[in-house]
Amino acid sequence: MTSTLRQTGIALQMVFRTTMREIGLILAFVVLFPLAFLFFLGAIVQPGLRTQVVVGAVMMETALLNVNVLAQSMGADKESKQYDLWVSLPVSPIVYVTALAVSLLPFSLLSAVLTIGVGVLAFGVTIPLAVVPVLFLGFLLVWASTLGIGFAIGVFGRTPRQINQVAQFVGIVMTFFAPVFYPVSFLPLPLRAIAYAWPITWGTVLLTGLLSSNATSVLEATVVLTAFAVASLVFIGRGIRWREV
Repeated sequence: MTSTLRQTGIALQMVFRTTMREIGLILAFVVLFPLAFLFFLGAIVQPGLRTQVVVGAVMMETALLNVNVLAQSMGADKESKQYDLWVSLPVSPIVYVTALAVSLLPFSLLSAVLTIGVGVLAFGVTIPLAVVPVLFLGFLLVWASTLGIGFAIGVFGRTPRQINQVAQFVGIVMTFFAPVFYPVSFLPLPLRAIAYAWPITWGTVLLTGLLSSNATSVLEATVVLTAFAVASLVFIGRGIRWREV
């Protein structure tokens, strides 16, 4: 365990330098893009759904970072041959993926804080101060639950172009076709089962439940998201196709 933590720390230092060089693109793509949807939807939806819209914007940012940007970062590493370097090292793929994901986490948290701030100031969403620390922990759980999807796209993609195309497609499906901007109850019954197969749906249930003090929804979503997070780590740790490309 100590060796893995040390390796992860070194890997994080390496990938964070690359991330900082791309900070402008990351901020524009991950922060401004969801905020545009927040203002658009916030202006047309009923006041009672504005909390859901704010949560949906946060989920969009999470999906774009953990699925789209994580996969595309792996694609960029493949193109620059840095991926070959990581594969040649005696480290677990968990070290590599965790370093990439953690280097992006500050931007994900920044975008979430900014989005929630806009929700509070512009749309009147109420967030009790006592809920803020729990909301932060809930966001981290959502973040961890989606790592496996980004890794799967990045490791199975043959070329950076293919990885980018698949990541964008999955990101669009997860944010526009999953019930993140509206309650799951709005969907027909057959589609609800499909929606619940996405961790981002449960992330929406968790954050909405925290903001509305719905303890049953929070507990249920926490259990499911924890299962998704553990499954992601197991999948990444198995290293499928890790050293086959």
